[in-house]
Amino acid sequence: MLTKLSHTPLDSVSMPSVRLADAHWSVPFKPGLEYSPPARGPWTIVHVGMLVPECHEIFVCAQGCLRGVVLSAAEMGLQHRFSTITVSEKHLRDGELESTIIEGTAHILRQLPKMPPAVLIYSSCLHHFSGADLSWCFNKLTEMFPDVVFTDAYMTPTLRKSEMPPDNKMRRQLYHGLKPVDPAHKKGGLLLAATLEVFGPDSEFARAAKLAGVPLYEIAALTQYADYPSMAHAKQVVTINPAGKQAGEMLSAHHQMAWKTLLLDYNEDRIDASIKELCDLMEIPVWDTTPDKLAAREALARAKAALGDTPVAICQTATTRPIALTLRLLGAGIRVSDLFCDGFMPYEKEDFALLQKLAPDIAVHPTITPVMRFASPSKKRDDIVAIGQKAAWFTGATRMVNMIEGGPWWGHVGMRQMAEALEEAAKNPVDVDRIISVKGYGCNGCC
Repeated sequence: MLTKLSHTPLDSVSMPSVRLADAHWSVPFKPGLEYSPPARGPWTIVHVGMLVPECHEIFVCAQGCLRGVVLSAAEMGLQHRFSTITVSEKHLRDGELESTIIEGTAHILRQLPKMPPAVLIYSSCLHHFSGADLSWCFNKLTEMFPDVVFTDAYMTPTLRKSEMPPDNKMRRQLYHGLKPVDPAHKKGGLLLAATLEVFGPDSEFARAAKLAGVPLYEIAALTQYADYPSMAHAKQVVTINPAGKQAGEMLSAHHQMAWKTLLLDYNEDRIDASIKELCDLMEIPVWDTTPDKLAAREALARAKAALGDTPVAICQTATTRPIALTLRLLGAGIRVSDLFCDGFMPYEKEDFALLQKLAPDIAVHPTITPVMRFASPSKKRDDIVAIGQKAAWFTGATRMVNMIEGGPWWGHVGMRQMAEALEEAAKNPVDVDRIISVKGYGCNGCC
């Protein structure tokens, strides 16, 4: 039965929820029409593509589809690295899809003040539905501009549930421009692939690379294209996000890199196991993780002291492992009251069953169910702390740990850093509405 909501006061519309004990694995809520809350921190394919330094992006799409991506580039202040080609019904009817890409791209590149070293061309759903010969287009463009590396990228949201999602494809295509290096001439190195933020010198990955005497490669750390080809010299590659799986597969197959998936985690024993795998991959002894574990525990204790009995809400955009994070926080005495998750990943199943027993009354809420449009409270709250932007939006929290995909925080060191951020959030409110209105958290210095 339909419910009339047009004149319903916002605060009288109850937020759909289910007790964790009653939540159905792995999708607690029936899928259907989807709502997108105005929490814009997660990256789009525009943001991800811009990680290729000095590249130029060209979106070849229908006019309506271009509005969002244009705004993303404008908000980043990178309009000079972004162009569009509008596809119309005429191009489809008259068989001009391929020529539009070739001629439009050539026109754009010749108008630029400087020829970019790399160009990402985003084809649209229409090109794939109609069977456009994209390979021929890229071959022709390479003949016309031999000094430019052209990468096929994809603006295909209608195919996100039937094929490889565009986000996964984009993370893989970040490395399309790498040229294979003869294994005998590889200089070595560890490539942390398909991540969005710089993990830096304090991370366990940097420590492993240093102990092995090789560089750590991160595409997010590159500032010039001249350094981009060096990533092909890596002998080992690690992915920590499920969306990076295809990038790992490609780098392993095409560049003979030894690949390991070491998923983000918050469980001490599993973190230790992942660090051992990392050390085995790098052929180095396992270091003593005791100091890092103690530092993480102490940071969690400080976060608990700052929070007191204040509840914490966690959303699925903040971390790829919300159940494991909840268990770790509960173990530190921190009260978790709400989870904003539309579904859970297979690797969380064991933790999910454990959490159902330990904290059966945690409320689980969807984020994309249409009625959630009316679920955000009209007044802000200072009696809850949110981990993640959607959790902040739906709870009205004024205190927030602003992170996506777990942030650049992996392992015991990452757990300490996350706990420190939680302590900071407990003590200091922020302008949540301003922060979450910016697309691509941390991208190009935004927010």
